Amino acid sequence: MNKKLRMGSLAVAILMSVSATVLAANNDPLTISADTLAYDGTSGRAEAIGNVVITQLDKTMTGAKGWYNTKTREAQLEGGVSMIGTDMAMSASTLHSINDNQLKATGNVHMQREDRQIFGDTVEYNTESEYGKVVGNAKLIAEGTTLTGNQVEGWMKEIRAVAQGNVTFSNPDRNVSGSGDRATYTQTPNQNDGVVLLTGNAHAVQNGNVLNAPELKIHLDDNSAETLGGRSTLIIVPNR
Repeated sequence: MNKKLRMGSLAVAILMSVSATVLAANNDPLTISADTLAYDGTSGRAEAIGNVVITQLDKTMTGAKGWYNTKTREAQLEGGVSMIGTDMAMSASTLHSINDNQLKATGNVHMQREDRQIFGDTVEYNTESEYGKVVGNAKLIAEGTTLTGNQVEGWMKEIRAVAQGNVTFSNPDRNVSGSGDRATYTQTPNQNDGVVLLTGNAHAVQNGNVLNAPELKIHLDDNSAETLGGRSTLIIVPNR
């Protein structure tokens, strides 16, 4: 086999080890295409440059260029990055990976897994623990509830999220929305038992009625709310 081709094939296999962590670790055949493929055996760095397309079964990743280092297990895909699969999809400007399971995506990031979505300027995500941290224009959508803030941390397996800074939440099905300095949202997957705890200048509106308090605990299952932490105000709007 031609030496350059053999090195190119090795680079292909190494680069996909990053996407395999993102998509699903398995031994199924994969392909990668790019305008240029190269591998440096001394440094351990493999590169794919120009219209990079990586496919495995039903999953496809694309970007302008990418690289992987076999010695440090560190990788990056840049330039209009997208990934589409059966149960997970993502788009971003860049994607950086460490140890094949810790991901950092930057630039208009949108990640979706089943019916749960994450948006933000920067997203750090661990594919094993399914813990994610979103910084900048952060938004989490899960089980009909939308949570936004300057920063949102989420545990996707258990549907638990903590938002901080200019926090808002809404659930159109329950006709309820609110805001605060911080919010903690918990819910059992596939169960109608969501709870939102707002702290710091807590404010909630439901069916036109307004509730203000230092802290508010809102139960989405029965549309009830309780105030915590001090003096509160309830404004009731009569039915018209």
